[in-house]
Amino acid sequence: MKIKLFKFFVIIAFAKAITSCTSGSKVEEEISNIPLDVEFVQFHKEFADAQKADLSTLKGEYPLFFPVTVPDSVWMAKMEGKDSIHNVLEKAVDDADFNYVGIEGELEDVMRHVVYYFPDFEPTPIVTVLSDVNYRQKVIPTASQLIVSIDTYLGKDHELYIGINKYQRENLNIEQLPADASLAYARLFVEPSMERSLLGNMIYHGKLHYLQELFAPNATGDQLFNYTPEKYIFTVENEGEMWRYFIDNELLYDTDSKLLSRFILPAPFSKFYLEVDQQTPGGVGRYIGYRMVKSFMDNNEVDIETMIRLKPEEIFKRSKYKPLQ
Repeated sequence: MKIKLFKFFVIIAFAKAITSCTSGSKVEEEISNIPLDVEFVQFHKEFADAQKADLSTLKGEYPLFFPVTVPDSVWMAKMEGKDSIHNVLEKAVDDADFNYVGIEGELEDVMRHVVYYFPDFEPTPIVTVLSDVNYRQKVIPTASQLIVSIDTYLGKDHELYIGINKYQRENLNIEQLPADASLAYARLFVEPSMERSLLGNMIYHGKLHYLQELFAPNATGDQLFNYTPEKYIFTVENEGEMWRYFIDNELLYDTDSKLLSRFILPAPFSKFYLEVDQQTPGGVGRYIGYRMVKSFMDNNEVDIETMIRLKPEEIFKRSKYKPLQ
């Protein structure tokens, strides 16, 4: 695998190519006309402004955020400013000066896309919270609300993130939020995979990323896959050689669990055990799985819900998948 040289403007254009095909289309026009106005609750601010006497009211309105296993004294300490970690988080989020009107609009647009593709979906209020920087669960959709851990979007170079592995903090940016919300929603429609083969896991994640792209068509490729822009470009350019590696080493139907950590799960890089590994992002198998699913949908008259239910083997065989490079 060799990385090709591109001029800066070409690289940027290439990074956005994966999401540009539906821009300005009739479908997008129809989606933009779907009426939607959900409640946007900045719970983190409500809690910051509350007094001890308000605790009972807050617990009644937002029971999910007050586990019964946590004594009231913990919440009281936060309200009185006696919890130093909570104080730091509150200040960091306040200093970030987020454009909450813009955030609300972007998340409403994601929900609008979900409604278009899955009409039975019921939009919910959007609620921002402090999560002690729970970067593994940045966005959580529930039946009653879309929970956004606002303290996980302070920017990848924020001092609060210094102890987090570099590859994990690369996308702790507010620009990442629509892609994160879209992937969280995609997980509601694609059942967790019980497949053990590498191909099965590639297709499962491919389904997720295919829906994610539908829900957030303006997200860039690196945002969709949680790669850095440079590593996303490398993956696009070297898709063919990565694919040949899988074929030459007969990995598609291999059920070795180590293949998940090598090519599917988040990691600093994928493990081909080649000199170029450091140039790859973790989980390149997810990208190739997406490309298979997209090729399947491009080459078959199948609705989305049917595609979701199909077995990986059938999707692969009917996809007519060919690497871009």
